[in-house]
Amino acid sequence: MKLAFAFAGLAFIGAAAVAAPGMQDMQGMKSTQEMKTMKDMEPPMVMGHDHAQNASAAKVSSTLTVSGCWIRALPQPSPSAGYFVVHNSGSAPAKLKSATSQAYGMIMLHKTTTEGGMSKMSMTHDITIPAKGKLEFKPGGYHAMLEKAHGPIAVGSSVDMEFLFDSGEKAQAACEVKPANTLVH
Repeated sequence: MKLAFAFAGLAFIGAAAVAAPGMQDMQGMKSTQEMKTMKDMEPPMVMGHDHAQNASAAKVSSTLTVSGCWIRALPQPSPSAGYFVVHNSGSAPAKLKSATSQAYGMIMLHKTTTEGGMSKMSMTHDITIPAKGKLEFKPGGYHAMLEKAHGPIAVGSSVDMEFLFDSGEKAQAACEVKPANTLVH
């Protein structure tokens, strides 16, 4: 069974993301070898049971914080997207490795890029937050894909998230759930 849905101008078919205009039909592909399968992809930044345990054991950072966190809610089973700003007041760069929430079964860190007028999303690893700087996760750029909600996520509610860094520290944030048509915070 192939899953297809649209999100923020992108169309998704299975594990592949293709810009909506000129989207190629799965039936029109010459072979399944032309489509990268999940097993061929790099491991996603997945937040499952093991990562949730790591997050709960991690110490809250005194130099890494998250602000302005919000979630664009989409009807289930479509994934939602999370946006936020990571601040690093430390004297060394930090790398965001993953995120977790009790409200979702899986969270992947993604980046949207545009090449030749085509937008695509790709999983990201080790997202660097500069020393004495910040990095904004926003529509059209870095974001968190929130999948497998454990229940209804109501617009107007708040979802707690934890963000894990390469130092073994974490930052925490309460994320406001906003309607699907929200473009900016």
